[in-house]
Amino acid sequence: MLETLRKRQRSVLLLITVIVIIAFAWWGNPGNRMRGGPDGVIAKINGRSVTVSEFQKIAAGLPIAAALGMMDMVGPLTGGSHSRQEAAENYAWNLLVMRDAAKRFEIQPTTDQIREAEKAIPEFQTNNQFDPAKYRQLVDGYLKSQGLTAADLDEAVADHLRFTGLSKLVGGNSPFPEAMFRQEFAQQSQKMSLAIIRFKNADFESSVQVSDDEAKKAFEERKSNYQSPEKRKVELVSLTLADDQKKLPEDQIITAKKPLSEKADAFNQVVLQDPGAFEQAAKDKGLEVQQTTLFTQAAPDKALLVDPALTKQAFNLTNENPVSDVIEGSDGYYILKLAQIEPSKPLTFEEAKDQVIAQLKSEKVAAALQAKAKEIRDKITFDKESDFVKAAEKAGYKVETPAPFALGDESADRTLRISLLMNKVDLDAGATSKLITDQKGGFIVHVLKKDPIDEQKYEEYKKAEYPPANDQYTAAVFSEWLKVEQQRAGVALSKQGRNG
Repeated sequence: MLETLRKRQRSVLLLITVIVIIAFAWWGNPGNRMRGGPDGVIAKINGRSVTVSEFQKIAAGLPIAAALGMMDMVGPLTGGSHSRQEAAENYAWNLLVMRDAAKRFEIQPTTDQIREAEKAIPEFQTNNQFDPAKYRQLVDGYLKSQGLTAADLDEAVADHLRFTGLSKLVGGNSPFPEAMFRQEFAQQSQKMSLAIIRFKNADFESSVQVSDDEAKKAFEERKSNYQSPEKRKVELVSLTLADDQKKLPEDQIITAKKPLSEKADAFNQVVLQDPGAFEQAAKDKGLEVQQTTLFTQAAPDKALLVDPALTKQAFNLTNENPVSDVIEGSDGYYILKLAQIEPSKPLTFEEAKDQVIAQLKSEKVAAALQAKAKEIRDKITFDKESDFVKAAEKAGYKVETPAPFALGDESADRTLRISLLMNKVDLDAGATSKLITDQKGGFIVHVLKKDPIDEQKYEEYKKAEYPPANDQYTAAVFSEWLKVEQQRAGVALSKQGRNG
């Protein structure tokens, strides 16, 4: 769990970095805001209506919070976002929910508390003292250029105080259990001596046969599973760095991408309003439109291979919303337009025959592996006179005994470590696993010995790693609590879409 939390934190920090760089420029672009008249109702939260203007005003707090370094709040409130628009929308929905919860728990910052919190913001400090000039610079510079005021800054700070109060209330009562933390340490650092018996698919495949009658019967029973893949054709506009720019240092790449981002947003604003103008708008802005051939998700067109997100976004497009948001890649920005959908269709038996036979063979091989693994485990278990290795050899099976290693030891067999981690194998000394499958077949593991934990190293690790781990854990608790609050309030994040 600790490793999962750390991975989640890295993803959130990456998202936040992007938001900080582009948030002001993006939200200032009217084409990226939700459509609908200012008084149009787009949702109900806790029984009250939310209008377009209210939603936009709340979402406008995202770039302020990002600019002020309120990353602890920005991360949870934009969590799970895959685009800039989605981040802004999720932030607004979550903030609406959070404000209602803060009111319910009577966590309402006073004017004095807001003022003191603003003075303590690092971005407004000079020599550890509040610097009014820096405050005015943000208000008269950034905020004014985006149509925002000091009152919007006050509200962002108040929201952060609400977030802090709720986080302490929710997460403060749920510290990271030390037993779980210690177990994580043990799993990563405790050396194990293993005995491994492997099974190869190839040893069973030659004996597996599938008759036509079996294949026909399986096809009739599973007919709905055999469909041709849906195919799509899209138009693609790319705004990417030149080859020499791609070799620049990371900070210079960010600078070089800024004009591309602005140009992509300007183009996207036009085509979201009028998808039919895609080709003409591209021509007017000097952009090339690439058209793909029909492709599937499993075999995308070569034009989409520049970034994995393009294929995924291509299959998210609909005839009602045929144009994507701006998709950011490592080398630039992309906008897609849906050109054609070829729906999937049921396959005939002859069309699906090879697929059916391959599936049945795979199932039979898997069953044979499971049966053989159980047979060996039973034989060894009933051999009371020998240890695991001797019993396995007596039964006629070769045993691997790799050098002792810990799961966190990167010098050990990476494939084996990953298999054990993915299958959550955590056995006591003397225990034997069930069959663990892999690409070549599978294996069973017997733990011969486990070294004791180095208590001194654990205490050093705990001193350094428990505080951040606890912060991540309580942040995860808060995020789970927020999901419950979303359901309670009747919110489905990002369901509104760009059409409001």
